[in-house]
Amino acid sequence: DMLPGRFQKSPLPVWLSAITSGLKIRFIESQRLLKLGLRSKRSNTRWSQGAYEPAVAFYSGQIANEIGKTLAQYAEVSQSLDQTFPMRLVRHLESGSELAVPDSELESRMLSLEEKRKRLREAGLLEKEEVPFQVPASVQHVTQQVLPLYVDDVANKMGVFDILLSKIELLKRIVNERFLFKSLSITKEKGFTFTSATGEPLVSTQLSSGEQHMLVLLSEMLFAVEPNSLILIDEPEISLHIAWQQSFLRDLKMITELASFDVLISTHSPQIVNDRWDLTVELKHPGESLA
Repeated sequence: DMLPGRFQKSPLPVWLSAITSGLKIRFIESQRLLKLGLRSKRSNTRWSQGAYEPAVAFYSGQIANEIGKTLAQYAEVSQSLDQTFPMRLVRHLESGSELAVPDSELESRMLSLEEKRKRLREAGLLEKEEVPFQVPASVQHVTQQVLPLYVDDVANKMGVFDILLSKIELLKRIVNERFLFKSLSITKEKGFTFTSATGEPLVSTQLSSGEQHMLVLLSEMLFAVEPNSLILIDEPEISLHIAWQQSFLRDLKMITELASFDVLISTHSPQIVNDRWDLTVELKHPGESLA
């Protein structure tokens, strides 16, 4: 698609057609700070449909939309499990199946769920509950029969968030380690929200060019790329601090392990390569062989 017009009209070589027909390809170009966007109906920003907008604003809206879709799925799973809970419990009790588990195991499973709730709240995916449920020191036999089924249902409900939670946590970890004097939070209403070291709210478009480039790269790879795709990234070093360039491949490795895609990078920066020259192919003059 990026070839000049005269090449687009010519048939592709057979070998190239075979490659492109079997791959999902996404190109992340060097101009990353503007996006031709389609704003969500939920958005009340001034960016109009079909207009260019700051890419950080676009991806902020995209993440808010992704959270909204996942919350809708969570509500659907919750409703289904809640409606069938009494029937499933009665069937278990009537069948004589042994649901009871030791107090210590039940408490451990409940604590694990509460820890996950905490992670979901910190990621902006769940609201804070006023009174968290706690397992009493000693439970009756009937309670031991009911609570394991309840725990399984809660685990299934929160499992809806697993992929999105992992992506948001990785995004926040990388950004909050790299950006100085500001911290990133995610909300279902706004997507990205930033706070300065003094507690003042910051709009994502107030970030520096390098910070915006980093945020857009991370957001696109984590939230816009389909699994098992080939991602082409042109000059990821643009506007990035030298230290960020040196850590880019390490960050990229964590992202690809989570999002499951392959990457081909075009770069002029030895800092991007850092200590991984084993991954490089040097492009030479057409008359010379490739190194």
